[in-house]
Amino acid sequence: MFDWAYCPLTVRPRGPVDAFSFDLTVIQLGPLTVGDLAYGVDVSTGLGYLDAYQLNLPLVGHVQARQHGTETAAGPGWATLFRPTGAVDQPLISGGSHQLATKIDASALEAALAQLLGHPIRGPLRIPLGNDFRTGPGRSLVRLLRFIHAELENRDGLVCQPLVASRLWSCVLTGVLLATDHQYRAELAGSVTPSRPRHVKRAIDLMEADPGRAVTVQDLARTVGVSVRALQEGFRRYAGMSPMTYLRRLRLARAHDDLRRPDTNGRTVTEIAHRWGFVHMGRFAAAYQAQYGELPHHTLRTGGG
Repeated sequence: MFDWAYCPLTVRPRGPVDAFSFDLTVIQLGPLTVGDLAYGVDVSTGLGYLDAYQLNLPLVGHVQARQHGTETAAGPGWATLFRPTGAVDQPLISGGSHQLATKIDASALEAALAQLLGHPIRGPLRIPLGNDFRTGPGRSLVRLLRFIHAELENRDGLVCQPLVASRLWSCVLTGVLLATDHQYRAELAGSVTPSRPRHVKRAIDLMEADPGRAVTVQDLARTVGVSVRALQEGFRRYAGMSPMTYLRRLRLARAHDDLRRPDTNGRTVTEIAHRWGFVHMGRFAAAYQAQYGELPHHTLRTGGG
């Protein structure tokens, strides 16, 4: 076993050991780690506990993969997408294969979806292990990833320029959300609604900038320059909930992200809850369980797995 750019990895050659080779070229684009991965002989691999989504697209060759008891086969045009909720087995990766492996920061993908939908979400996303990218948005996503792949070794190219890189990785996040099936896919497809009024957008921006800050609906209305009634009606119409419900869901989502992180450095549930504006632990635990189906201390102990 060894650590690499993605997660702990165990490789078992299934062909001649003296012919074994492992090649990897990687580039970091914001919340994405994009690499070209190749093996010289047939291998089986085990990936340690994932803390991110990982999209593997075979460019040459084929792969068998398994996660959470589900199995799939992938090849050119067919991709695997691993969830950040457990280990992965790949019983067979064919020799001479090339995979475009894209590690996606879980909080970044989930935040991108929440922004597109206009409300906090409950992650992780339940994306199928196998994905057909031969048509539609998936085919476009493959082309975008192939462009990034072609630029992996061009360290002076546009892909490495921050102004271009930020737009590229943002497009990849949106592309993954539109090209795969998940529990928010139907809502995302129907989320084209009239633009939010300026005062609703400003209030959302204020809350998302500092969710843990103590604030009332009166504070928000005064800051954005409208009446409490106008703000509440705007949120009801354009967000489907009250301003304080939106803030509570946002705080729960941020607390959930913290509780799932492996680098909590000994922080307790109470410390994390207080960080995001929860002062009554019983109410926090009840709201968290209603939203995520488990108590906060269980998420902290298992990392959401």
